[in-house]
Amino acid sequence: MANALSIYGGTVHANQQDGDLITNERRITISGIRADTVTGCYALRASADYPACIITLTVDGADAGLFKLSTDGVNFYDVIHVFYVGDYNVLFWIKAEIPENKPFGVHSNADLVCDYMGGV
Repeated sequence: MANALSIYGGTVHANQQDGDLITNERRITISGIRADTVTGCYALRASADYPACIITLTVDGADAGLFKLSTDGVNFYDVIHVFYVGDYNVLFWIKAEIPENKPFGVHSNADLVCDYMGGV
């Protein structure tokens, strides 16, 4: 069975069907650059026929502590939960905070992990 949940980026709006498809996979590598705090807005979306329920987003890997997640763009955590995603965007944010004491370059030893029950 195909994954029920997709992640969209680009220009995304809550309760819309916009954005550019990033992945249908449950795990995707994320990255950040030293001393560059960046917050990106993304959307979760499923199909009307196969919604996703009880979604848990986490960051895993050696650089996991450099990234935080949010469901409101204000309060950031290591783990976030979304209880239902249908065929309209549910927004979430990823913040990369790579401190000055880290080496130069891109830090990409982290994966966004998306666990959920799908197709209910």
